[in-house]
Amino acid sequence: MNPLHLNDWDDFEVAYAKSGVSDAKAFYESYLIFKKLFDKLPKQELVRRGWMSSKDDMSSMVPLLQDIHSHRENALFRKSDTSNVALCAAWKSRVSTVAKIAVVSQDIGEFQGVDTNYLKDFVKLSVDVSSIASLPKILVESGIILIYEKALPGMKLDGVVFKLASGHPVIGISFRFPRLDNFWFTLMHELAHVNLHIKIIDDPIFDDLEYDNQEIIELQATRLAKYSFVEKHLWRNCSAKYDMSDEEVIDFSKKIGIHPAIVAGMLQKELNKFDMFRKIVDEVDIRGEVFGNE
Repeated sequence: MNPLHLNDWDDFEVAYAKSGVSDAKAFYESYLIFKKLFDKLPKQELVRRGWMSSKDDMSSMVPLLQDIHSHRENALFRKSDTSNVALCAAWKSRVSTVAKIAVVSQDIGEFQGVDTNYLKDFVKLSVDVSSIASLPKILVESGIILIYEKALPGMKLDGVVFKLASGHPVIGISFRFPRLDNFWFTLMHELAHVNLHIKIIDDPIFDDLEYDNQEIIELQATRLAKYSFVEKHLWRNCSAKYDMSDEEVIDFSKKIGIHPAIVAGMLQKELNKFDMFRKIVDEVDIRGEVFGNE
């Protein structure tokens, strides 16, 4: 592939497709989608984050155009008329760029797959809040690239999972909410996609976990994530479902070896009682733990 001229829009070279130079009409259509999304982006925020050098710096967003052109049939890019789509597309593009840099700058082995036992062991790391900082290094040992990129203001997206051309799965976590349970639910949901759907994530899967998505792959990922936290028979008999006290939540969490906030969050969702266990779920500001006062 010819080099991309990121600092000179006029010299931008059309990316090559597998069959040769991309069709000019298709590329132009991709550009029209890109331009529509670009116009909806919060330019000042992107400048503040260093994603753009100025509000008029379209060249810095060339990776977004590449994403659009590579995945034009993805549902996200077909729904290109909302500000949230623009935010999600730009954020995902940033995650992809950082991941590609990681691949060329680090000695990352090939992805060998992750089985359900790996997922069940992995969640035990949730007990120690400080482990969040080391999770990218742990996952990269299995060929999985985990990127922490804070959500853009107003963005309705918790995470994304996709596969690079190198074969490495990439997971992006947005920290849209500061709760520890939300972080772990999102991460395990994306890891479940990696376990179950590695063959179909050449196109990115965008996850808004507040939305009750009934697509089969989403239901499969949610189920695997849930039972990676706790075995089905143990969850069925969880005493905190009936006692509903903070003490029972903490005791049950200790028995199964995960952080109490995760159990509390699971109970809130299952019982549809989000005013319960607030002391437990609000105890840790995980976004502050990762990004500080940014």
